[in-house]
Amino acid sequence: MLGALRAARAAGALTVGFANNVDAPVAGEAEIGVTLDTGSEIISGSTRLKAGTSQKIALNTFSSALMVRLNKVHGNLMVDLKATNAKLVLRAVRLTMLATGATDSAARAVLEQCDFHVKVAIVALTKKTSIDQAGRLLESARGSVRKALAS
Repeated sequence: MLGALRAARAAGALTVGFANNVDAPVAGEAEIGVTLDTGSEIISGSTRLKAGTSQKIALNTFSSALMVRLNKVHGNLMVDLKATNAKLVLRAVRLTMLATGATDSAARAVLEQCDFHVKVAIVALTKKTSIDQAGRLLESARGSVRKALAS
């Protein structure tokens, strides 16, 4: 774990360490150390109860907030995905429909034109614009669907 942390830092990545022990080296050596002081486990020797649960919740919260900050979310929809299989193609269609109110066929038609980029499809359908213009709007909005729609 510490080797990976040091390699990430050497590569210029921001390092964040989550730990449950106040003295854990991973929290101390990371640029941002997060200690989830859950105390001792109910069953001595088990790390899957309080400690494991708290880390899972913290990491889920952290990764969700990160996705929002990276403009991968629009409203409560994860809209920045790569439709690399049939399941994800269906998800892209469903997300586009939810975000725009478009029918299945309308959403699918626009998604096919933009290589199934959900964000582009949402902007194109909502603003009633071309795929190219929707892409330019998203680019100028630094990937934010909300800002692209407001422009």
